Amino acid sequence: MTSKEIATVDAHGAQVQAMFTDIAHGYDRANRIMSAGIDVRWRRRAVARLLPSASPDASPDASPDARGGGQRILDLCAGTLDSSFEIHRCYPAADIVAGDFSAGMLAEGRRRLAAHPSAAARIETQQMDAHHLPLADGSIDAAFCAFGVRNFSDVRRASAELRRVLRPGGRLVVLEFFRPTGAATRLFHAIYNRTVLPLVGWACTGNLAAYRYLPRSIGQTQSSADYCALLGELGFTDIAVDRLTLGVASIVTAQVGAEAHARAPDGEQQGARA
Repeated sequence: MTSKEIATVDAHGAQVQAMFTDIAHGYDRANRIMSAGIDVRWRRRAVARLLPSASPDASPDASPDARGGGQRILDLCAGTLDSSFEIHRCYPAADIVAGDFSAGMLAEGRRRLAAHPSAAARIETQQMDAHHLPLADGSIDAAFCAFGVRNFSDVRRASAELRRVLRPGGRLVVLEFFRPTGAATRLFHAIYNRTVLPLVGWACTGNLAAYRYLPRSIGQTQSSADYCALLGELGFTDIAVDRLTLGVASIVTAQVGAEAHARAPDGEQQGARA
């Protein structure tokens, strides 16, 4: 596996890529402390939406080892593989492509993966840029992205790529800190992001600048309503939002229609990426 960074679409992408590689060694520890472990519960709730008919709660009598059999799931912005491990726990028979553009984050993930042979047999790690996914049209049954959308250089372009690689009927699940719109949630973000987040992040990683950037990225990203509208423009259907912890985070789910790959939205091109 290569340890070199891959090309990004612009300077912003390169800066974010380098930032995540630099904080990879302390990223998981910082997340657990800053969220008091609630990010684990958020992921579990979101991952259960990927293949709802195959989730443990939906089929308690089914063989656990058979859940997700024959399915190929993309974990985009997989980082250190927190979400990939949860996807494997929920759907142990599914094949998982864990993609991220940060060499350092994936290196941490591979280190963790080496201690879990059953997960390693199902999780394939691959460096990739969300704006140019190295996957064929309709080759993925479900796609997951946790806390990555706000770091995209071009949200429309990356979301169109997700639509392209999903098969007709495939599902997209996004867990994200979308820009808050409620007064109480905005106040919470303002206080927490200016105090707790940068201090804990700096203590765990030694990179204060990264944990000043991350709060700014929340304020600069779309609201969940804006993101849902964008998904609708790209041809996604059955779009829904589930707000978590008073709207601090949200889960967005969407489907690809049966005719999704017969015609791309205006301005988009179909075709496998190498």
